Amino acid sequence: MSKSLYLTRLLFVGQVSVLCLIISCAPPPGLEEKPEGSNAQFSESKKHYSFCREYLKNKMWDDAIKNCELAVQESTSYVDAYVGLGLAYRGKREYNKMEETYVKMIEIAPLKGHYALGQLYTEERKYEKALSRYKEALKVDTSYADAWYGIGYVYEKRGDLSTAIKNYKHALKLDPESENIRYSLGKAYIESGEHEKGIAELKILIATYPEDLDIRAALGKAYLSLKDYNKAKQEFSYIIQQSLTDVTNRLNFGITCEGLKDYESAVHIYKEAISIDTTNISSYCHLINLYIKLKDPAKALKYLNKARQINPKSQILYCLFGDIHILSGDKLFNKKEFDASISKYNKAIKEYKLAIQGEEAEWVSYAQKAIKMAKAKIKNAEEEAFWHRK
Repeated sequence: MSKSLYLTRLLFVGQVSVLCLIISCAPPPGLEEKPEGSNAQFSESKKHYSFCREYLKNKMWDDAIKNCELAVQESTSYVDAYVGLGLAYRGKREYNKMEETYVKMIEIAPLKGHYALGQLYTEERKYEKALSRYKEALKVDTSYADAWYGIGYVYEKRGDLSTAIKNYKHALKLDPESENIRYSLGKAYIESGEHEKGIAELKILIATYPEDLDIRAALGKAYLSLKDYNKAKQEFSYIIQQSLTDVTNRLNFGITCEGLKDYESAVHIYKEAISIDTTNISSYCHLINLYIKLKDPAKALKYLNKARQINPKSQILYCLFGDIHILSGDKLFNKKEFDASISKYNKAIKEYKLAIQGEEAEWVSYAQKAIKMAKAKIKNAEEEAFWHRK
């Protein structure tokens, strides 16, 4: 994986990365303005800026601010010093001062200033303001690929994948060597359901960066969506071997194993995910659901009880508990223990009703359908009980 791909990616997922911001805010070739003043002043300014960079790396925000301010005093058009100053304010969460710094940048480097503000507003989820700044940057230079990329990213975050893809494609046309733009385009294709197009873009990247786990994860998800479980297994297997604490991709690997009907491996990987993070409800849910699929209510209940200690009011756990009762009821029904099965079905309905009280529409809908099913099972069990008593 190239440093630029990784660092730029960190910026747009909202993680704090000083180096990422310094690199991604670097001016396009040929557009950086030489700081004004004598060579001696410029040399002094660069010295202060060099100190600033080191302080930024070490998260010594106040010292970084002091040196960036000195750099700007020595050379008022030293654009990178303004960038560093903005980053230091960001580290202190003084976003108003960060914004003021980038506004000043516009006077000496309009393209870079507008783009930096666009990044700031994107991070703050002020998407309309971010779009406005990216568009201002394009007024300065319509061929500035990063601004087109920024627009695409905003639309992606707003859920408008078709517009995001349109802008990513244009950005990639302007900068076909950009790994980050191609990565985002590939992911957007996959999210929009155009898996083959997404895979094609990501394959170009993986050929150059075979060790990039993010690219492999995106490919794995695409293959998983297409139910190409063997290819998905290759990607997720590689990832979890490289990252011993990656829970998310272990769960994806577990789902892949289920798709291949390798349930023993799926159980093992879900348990491994739980051991890595014992508070991750999702890991428990995958394992519980698998045990339900394997018709093993006792083991499912064992892990559900553990999960409920973490979050006793989880909607999905209410639903899974209901499913366990349904499974138990079905086993009793098959043994012709109809009254006992009816009791289990009623317990299931009780759990589903608790799930309906939650906020997540997906689980409300699931629980409503499950209640109808449970009531139908109760009716059937009552009828069977009636005829068996005669």
